[in-house]
Amino acid sequence: MTARPRTHFKTLMTCAVLAILALAGCGKSVSQSAAEMAVSAASGGKVDVTQSGDKSQVSIKTDQGTSTVSSGNNVPLPKDFPSDVHLPASYTIKSAIQSGPMTMLVMHTPAAMQALYSEYDGSMKSGGWTEAMAMQSSQSESVLSFQKDRRNVTVSITASTDADGGSDVSLQSVTEQK
Repeated sequence: MTARPRTHFKTLMTCAVLAILALAGCGKSVSQSAAEMAVSAASGGKVDVTQSGDKSQVSIKTDQGTSTVSSGNNVPLPKDFPSDVHLPASYTIKSAIQSGPMTMLVMHTPAAMQALYSEYDGSMKSGGWTEAMAMQSSQSESVLSFQKDRRNVTVSITASTDADGGSDVSLQSVTEQK
């Protein structure tokens, strides 16, 4: 990936996140229209911001493709999420970002970090994924990375600071471009 698409992606995601933050607690109103116009001006693309209850979604369509950021208490799994990428037995998606060949999920699960680390390690390997990296830097943080075909998955697991405990998981799935 060249510097330009990476910079473009960062700009789009920053704009989308700012729009979601601006909409917190608001319906489709003047503030939503203002957020759409601001993101559109910053990205140069067509922007659609929707909100329903505690869920918000920002879609940005440019000549380079569509990027979508969804957030809320229980965001649905993206329809085209790869079926061979392991997900915890019980989880809630807090945000999902899709941009070109990349999908990123931020999840919460009641599972303990160590158990989740072992679960991902075993499940991904048994699913034909090759471990590229495994690191546990402390009792509260670990990272695993896997490769299969032209795809890469990185899983970051941290012990949750929420009152209910469990773990927070950041999962990124990327398909390398030819």
